[in-house]
Amino acid sequence: MLFAPLLTGGFVGLLVAALLERNDPIAFFVLLGCAVLVLLLRLRLSAAGARARILSGHSPFGCFSAPRTPEALTAKLCAVWDDTQKRPSVVGSGWGWFIGRASAPRAVHTHRLKGRISKGQATFLAGTELRDAEVALRRAFGRTFWSTPTMQRISIGSWLARSCHGNSGAAGKPSSHAAARVYVIDMDSRASTAKGPYWADYKKAKELFDDNPERYVVVAVEFDPAKMTSNKWLQKCKVEVKNPKEGGVDAGLLTWLTPDAVLRVLFFGSARDIGLGVTYVEHKKGHTIDVRRECHCCGRMVPHIDPHGCSAECMSLQLDTCSLVCGWYERGFREWHGIIRLSDANALSPDPSWLGLPILSLLSGTVNFELIFILKNDEDNAFMRVQRLCNTLIDLYKQVWGRSELRMGDVSKGLVFVDVVTKECNARRIVDAIRPHVFNETVALHDSKFQGRSVVNAITNLGLVRETPRVVFGTHY
Repeated sequence: MLFAPLLTGGFVGLLVAALLERNDPIAFFVLLGCAVLVLLLRLRLSAAGARARILSGHSPFGCFSAPRTPEALTAKLCAVWDDTQKRPSVVGSGWGWFIGRASAPRAVHTHRLKGRISKGQATFLAGTELRDAEVALRRAFGRTFWSTPTMQRISIGSWLARSCHGNSGAAGKPSSHAAARVYVIDMDSRASTAKGPYWADYKKAKELFDDNPERYVVVAVEFDPAKMTSNKWLQKCKVEVKNPKEGGVDAGLLTWLTPDAVLRVLFFGSARDIGLGVTYVEHKKGHTIDVRRECHCCGRMVPHIDPHGCSAECMSLQLDTCSLVCGWYERGFREWHGIIRLSDANALSPDPSWLGLPILSLLSGTVNFELIFILKNDEDNAFMRVQRLCNTLIDLYKQVWGRSELRMGDVSKGLVFVDVVTKECNARRIVDAIRPHVFNETVALHDSKFQGRSVVNAITNLGLVRETPRVVFGTHY
């Protein structure tokens, strides 16, 4: 991941050196030629295939083939079986491998397996990036997803084959709600792979994916537009969640847990002594829209409609990165009170490759894992259960360097997602702090994020039972 900035710096340095060379024409042309070569290598890294290869632990340079059709994918998978006698690994955009700190063995890349199978339909090849599928569906049907993973550059195959989810609230729908059917290859053996893809109902297929995610390859996805929604306007609101000294449930948490929330997310981190988050409720037609200065501190007053300028990147930076370092965020609630389309609200996280976040992640020595569980029901008040978890996270990050995202849909169901970024040596302390809140001593790990021994052993050694995500999803009080 250091290739891109090093090559950019190398190009600038060589170009400056060439322009400063005035006495030796040979040296000038050598330096200029090297600068052009370095620039070409840097441009190579902007290609989807090169990015997917480097994210999945492979060299981005050289000539590589990638299948463009389901038939070509089947043939490529069989060729890997023939060459290695082992099951291939399928790589979409590569982000899951990077976050999981894993290298894809015997990789088959699907970044060219993209686009709609037929014009005007809601069926896409699995290598299509989430953002492209969403735009195409919105243009064709005037509808969008209720919720999606916040990182829009993942492939839809990875999204629906793994336990990826969005920020859905009580008034929204789960991330996979609109998935109807999937075109699947069973890679249990060379023989089953050679049979090629078959169509399966997504509700049934996802149980297979959950039980053995490496065995099945999603080749295409068919969405049901009837299970999507209009790209409605949402009212965004900042929430600050504190640990009330007098006990009870903090007013900010009650705002965050409103049953009207279509989307919501809450961040805790070492740089703050509060939880900072946002909640989105439907903005009713005719309701007042706040105004803002066109240029923040000057300019004319305009309706506060997000995103504008770099507002999306700035909000993500404040919520996420600044919860780890510095703690800065805009204090005024009005600054966070714009209206936004549902499709834009779902895209909470900007493209991390442009912000250099993969490099920062590697240099900081952090890992990203996610615990999925049901809140223990030892309190009559469901809101108090959430408050106690928030108090634990606030206190935890006074002792441990890191941050957590908290996501929750229906409060009465108790299902929570605690997404953690911390140094690997802190994994046991994180799990130990959360353990008292876990119902039935059962947790799952997000299977597209870090699942290293440090986390797995912490779960086992602390007396918790690790299940698959969908086992936890189906758990009830």
